[in-house]
Amino acid sequence: MDLSLSSVVALLRETLSDPKASARRIMALPLPMSARWQALLLVVVLSVLFGQLSVLLMTEAGMPNPLQAGVVQGMALLIMVFAAHGVGRLMGGRGQFDQALILVVWLQAVMVAIQLVQVVALLVVPALSALIGVLGMALFLWLLTNYVAVLHGFESLGKVFAVILLTLFGIAMVLAMLLQMLGIAPPGMVVDV
Repeated sequence: MDLSLSSVVALLRETLSDPKASARRIMALPLPMSARWQALLLVVVLSVLFGQLSVLLMTEAGMPNPLQAGVVQGMALLIMVFAAHGVGRLMGGRGQFDQALILVVWLQAVMVAIQLVQVVALLVVPALSALIGVLGMALFLWLLTNYVAVLHGFESLGKVFAVILLTLFGIAMVLAMLLQMLGIAPPGMVVDV
């Protein structure tokens, strides 16, 4: 397996031009589960690092706790892995957990690259950073839709996208109810107990 910068850049280029082909290539990587979990940890650390750097460049407010940010990021990615695998299987898909894991890891690696571009934009043309963020979110949804379709052998990208949106809504509702039951409110909100 070639992890040189040129091969990673080539895979990134293929991800942007032909996400289905890149998904098949990523799923075929002969990585043991331990390496897949380590890769997940690596993208969480990089994501938190660039997130912290962005906050530092944008505001003079206090930095969020990096450990807390890492836990939240890691949990979000784990939920995404389980949802991509589990919901797809419920819908008749055939994807395996280890494939869902590596696809989500690569998807997050692409998002880390977008974060890096945003950090550079904050230094050079700060107004461009917000646009990069919006385009990054659109790219995330496009890649996730293609990756889930390939993972499970689904043909209709529209149906996959609709199920992703419904799943995201469902997860958000469940998390909101859990947080409410635990008495945890988003910053700036007061929860009556």
